[in-house]
Amino acid sequence: MKNNFALIMAGGQGTRFWPYSTLEEPKQFLNIVDDESLILQTFKRLEKIVPKDNIFIVAHNRYLDATLKALPNFKKSNFIDEPVARNTAPCLILSNIFLSNINKDAKVLVVPADHYIPDSKIFAEQMKDAYELADNKNIITFGIKPDSPHTGYGYIKFDSTNKESINNSDFFNAQEFKEKPDKGTAQKYLDEKNYLWNSGMFVYRLDNFKSFLQEYSNYYFEQYIKLEESFENKEKFYELFGTIKPDSIDYALMERVKEVKISPVQFIWNDVGSWSSVYDLKNKDENGNAKKGKNALIETSNSMTFSTENKPIAIIGLDNIVVINTKNGILVSHFDKLQEVKQVQNLLKD
Repeated sequence: MKNNFALIMAGGQGTRFWPYSTLEEPKQFLNIVDDESLILQTFKRLEKIVPKDNIFIVAHNRYLDATLKALPNFKKSNFIDEPVARNTAPCLILSNIFLSNINKDAKVLVVPADHYIPDSKIFAEQMKDAYELADNKNIITFGIKPDSPHTGYGYIKFDSTNKESINNSDFFNAQEFKEKPDKGTAQKYLDEKNYLWNSGMFVYRLDNFKSFLQEYSNYYFEQYIKLEESFENKEKFYELFGTIKPDSIDYALMERVKEVKISPVQFIWNDVGSWSSVYDLKNKDENGNAKKGKNALIETSNSMTFSTENKPIAIIGLDNIVVINTKNGILVSHFDKLQEVKQVQNLLKD
């Protein structure tokens, strides 16, 4: 257990959750689905797997106060300051160097702060199996069995004929990482039954991560060495980090590594990526309406109200409508247009 670490990536800005989520307090620090923040739920899940002192959070320093408020028992020294957002590849390089200075033999489970996973017991069992497999030279990732031709997720093709099992978990060789597809391609993936949604969760040994960069990603390995050499000089370290080319870990590394194993998850999972996800997770009334706060819905169906304010929301004679009422603003949208919330924030800035 002493070599098992967990890393929560908590630097996201939650732009699709305006007006509840803001730059100062993004969605991972808010009670969006249940009565606990997403980051608190994530932390509690990880406590069942690794010692609390081995749980680290990486995010911009602006979120340190929000982190300590959401997690009263979290050690401030376990907060990894990400100087500037450069996507997940530089973020994980930064974290790998930080953790290697604590325990060079560590294995780390990387998870986003904003996933909703209600069954923490099954989650813990599967992650423990992945830690065991991570003693080999590989990277383990986790896939979600598609239940629809979803175009908002990346996909991973796997070799269904070659299976390795540890306890109750199955691991397959990953073959290809696919970008978010169009509807027709997503349906093809669904029909072929050897594609999984990419969950963005990983388990690997710190030393293997570095060696995979050396073997498969020359540019990012060079940046790793530069950062590692300047680790004790905080000013230089932050300056170098800000010059790294931003890229996701999938593009920078995972798509190239031959030693990737993928395990289909056995637990309920939702990435809580938009207000549509919240609707999916909420209980509905007999008309398919999900409600939070004071509301009155008349001749309305398949809609959602979400209010943190005392003023009531009323909807009459509309379907497939979302109304979000918070201290930061009011959003009224058709469900089909929720992906355009980012445009609202750009207009408000202008």
